[in-house]
Amino acid sequence: MNWIYNVPIKFHEYNLKELKNRLKEFDSNTLLIASKRVINTFDLDVSSFQVLDESLSNPDIHLVEKVLDKIFRPDLIVAIGGGSSIDLAKAISALYEYNDEDVLELIKSKKYLENESNIPIVAVPTTAGTGSECTKWATIWDMDNLKKYSIDADYLYPFESWIVPELTSTMGHDLTLSTGLDALAHAMESYWSNASNSYTRVLARDSIRIISKYLPLVLEDLDNLEYRQKMLMGSFFAGLAFSNTRTTAAHSISYPLTMLYGINHGFAVSITLFEILKRNWDYLKEKELFLESFGVDSLDEVFDWFKLVSGEKINLKNFGVKKEEIPNIVKLATTGGRMDNNPIVFNEEEIQDILNCCYK
Repeated sequence: MNWIYNVPIKFHEYNLKELKNRLKEFDSNTLLIASKRVINTFDLDVSSFQVLDESLSNPDIHLVEKVLDKIFRPDLIVAIGGGSSIDLAKAISALYEYNDEDVLELIKSKKYLENESNIPIVAVPTTAGTGSECTKWATIWDMDNLKKYSIDADYLYPFESWIVPELTSTMGHDLTLSTGLDALAHAMESYWSNASNSYTRVLARDSIRIISKYLPLVLEDLDNLEYRQKMLMGSFFAGLAFSNTRTTAAHSISYPLTMLYGINHGFAVSITLFEILKRNWDYLKEKELFLESFGVDSLDEVFDWFKLVSGEKINLKNFGVKKEEIPNIVKLATTGGRMDNNPIVFNEEEIQDILNCCYK
């Protein structure tokens, strides 16, 4: 099989003191994207930056429009936050040169691919899950029309990503679980993706090995910085894997769960992840190595691991979905580049069956 692997990013692992010293290198020509909570919790000196500290969860078309109108053009963007903050940085980088045009049309037409004046990005994740610090795409939501879009361009790889374990230490139990499961989904979906190859599978297995061991441990000891560092590395390896393969059916089905019910992305993905694993099982390559990465001997034991770590609470019913509403989800559950990257392209009847199996 022909393959190519590309992630043109310089990665650094820093402690908090080193992060603060690096920030001193930048000036007012830098846009810093970071929430007030992150700035205050970690006592970051932001006095010399143009600062964007608004609520950044699941950036949508309206937020992007508002931000593009508000800021002046920076020479550099430093995004400190979860995937939403880093995705917003990518949207600014791609679209700023067209800030007098309609954002939705720019994204749909992909006019931003012509951009020769993109703004470089430094990505600093505060969660161990999204992998946005490793990829060249960003998710932007159109809640008005219940659609999800990707901005995707080679120039959107961050030129540097800084891995700082202390920044993940304030995540509570649910966010730690959600982002950890998101990272695990990236690794698992990368493993069975149509674009998978022997090299991305090594990265995916390393990610699964780390997350399956350390996610239960960090959930029992949220202040343990060693466990936090391990989870960041698990997320990092997953990011490296799926940056070259993309995700599959679990992500495709997750999007309407987030749009319609506001379900946190990591939980929305993990609701169907293991049901989809069961259906994809015959298509997985190197099955024994996959099981070995979980530290188990059988597929049933993988399901047992998920039940243990999730407390059997991650299902549609517990997130307020009514069984009679499942057909509405099905209609929105097929996303190009995700569903057709799965070894089985599930039709609507099969998607409904998957969701019925995930309703308890």
